[in-house]
Amino acid sequence: MKKLRGSRGVTLTETLCTVLIVLLISAMLAVGVRFAVRTYRESMELSETELLCSTLTAAISDKLRYSGEVGQMFIQGVGTTDSGGGGSFAISDDGEVVIQTTDSEEFRLLGSASYPQGLRVRTTGTGETGFISYSAETGIFTVSFAIADAQGNILKETCFNVKRINAGKK
Repeated sequence: MKKLRGSRGVTLTETLCTVLIVLLISAMLAVGVRFAVRTYRESMELSETELLCSTLTAAISDKLRYSGEVGQMFIQGVGTTDSGGGGSFAISDDGEVVIQTTDSEEFRLLGSASYPQGLRVRTTGTGETGFISYSAETGIFTVSFAIADAQGNILKETCFNVKRINAGKK
């Protein structure tokens, strides 16, 4: 058998080594991309959670700060009714903050687009019937709620106080 000394070409061993190196690099790249996508999604979910929490805090604070008479958590002047009536805050079955009127109507405090990626509002603690309490002596509302993801994991909890400006007015 004659040896081909002057021939140019790639041996089988060199080809297998090259293919193995390309496969290893591809596997590392796939793992890296999956990790980057997962990190991006988690980061976006936390960012959206913070945004929803601050938006709800501002919206609820504005409604409560300028509310009228308060009786059994029915707040006059809170809501979207034209008759000057009011309502009480509640969390709907789908995890959105709504205002319930005496006519048993519900008005969303924020639109559905404000709850991205399956984020939902939950009451904090166990056995709570509502997420807002009121002290008549001080004229201060205490609001506490949590933001949960689609699987029910609590991502953020918040608790804040709102002093009524119209406390003495009827």
